[in-house]
Amino acid sequence: MLRKIKHIITLFILTIVMTNLYGQDPHFSQFYANPLYMSPSLAGSTDGGRLIANYRNQWPGINKAFETYSISFDNFFPSLNSGLGFMLYQDKAGSAGLTTTQFTFQYSYNLIINDEWQLIPGIQFSYGNKFIDFNKLEFGDEMQGVGGSGSWNRLNNERANYIDFAASAFLYSSKYWFGLTIDHLAQPNYSFLNEEMRFPLKTVLFGGVNIWNEKRRGTGSARSFSLSYRLQQQAKDVQMDLGVYWFNDPIEIGIWYRGLPFITTKNSTSINQDAIVALLSYKYGPLRFGYSYDVSLSGLGWNAQGAHELSVIFEFNQRMSLRMNGKRPALPCSETANPLSSTSRSKYKRKKRRVF
Repeated sequence: MLRKIKHIITLFILTIVMTNLYGQDPHFSQFYANPLYMSPSLAGSTDGGRLIANYRNQWPGINKAFETYSISFDNFFPSLNSGLGFMLYQDKAGSAGLTTTQFTFQYSYNLIINDEWQLIPGIQFSYGNKFIDFNKLEFGDEMQGVGGSGSWNRLNNERANYIDFAASAFLYSSKYWFGLTIDHLAQPNYSFLNEEMRFPLKTVLFGGVNIWNEKRRGTGSARSFSLSYRLQQQAKDVQMDLGVYWFNDPIEIGIWYRGLPFITTKNSTSINQDAIVALLSYKYGPLRFGYSYDVSLSGLGWNAQGAHELSVIFEFNQRMSLRMNGKRPALPCSETANPLSSTSRSKYKRKKRRVF
């Protein structure tokens, strides 16, 4: 009986995946700890090189629900005033092993608008594929003992390859930052069947404000507090993240709310809300270790056991002279706050440079 229920659940998940519904991209709660996934404009957003690894286990209470891995590398080249980035991520979902793998190349260019504002446009080129293990699938007509399944006739191949593009822009000052990313510009087809199943456009708006930022005399350690948001839309799915970061070197604490509390879900009077996310990170020299946990507020409740997420960031070959000359296309949030903050603006002057 339990085996039959498992097959039914597997078939139900497969039916959802393989109908003409639009697919959704993987999700990371620590999106500032995975900046290249959020925006190609953030490639090269340090004083030198950076290597990042991320892991997310979503709904561990449901067997083989969602697991996502990501590794990225980016570097800022001052002679070109540009950043380059590479990212590889893989997402696994369901007992049938539905796997999405994508490799991306990113380029960004730092434009100085005036003494206060900088603009970083970015582009991204991606190659990816989706794979499903047909050997792990069992259909209802097979379980009824009628021999071969007619459902197999609809399955053409186990792998769907695609090429995709994205574009972005990132505008920031010493206190405020605003970002826009538009992904899946090519809207590639990823169907395993003789029909179209295309990635819908994904639009991401993100930004925030450095409420205060200070550096202690003598010890050189820093403290900061920032408010940040992210609003994401893909097909009919809309998601908002709103939260704060508090950094007291070397520890950072963050708390986030995910949902749209003023909008009810479709065909329901319940509040559209997803989770509360708690973040704790520790900085040790060039390394930063982060852990976050999603406390589910949706109908899944505690049965799904939320989501665990880990991140490791390693920065190297950092050039402090870029910081002093105002060249660094920094991400002014969290503990990687803009070095041209209000506490350092009088000390570090921008160096005027040509745009091209």
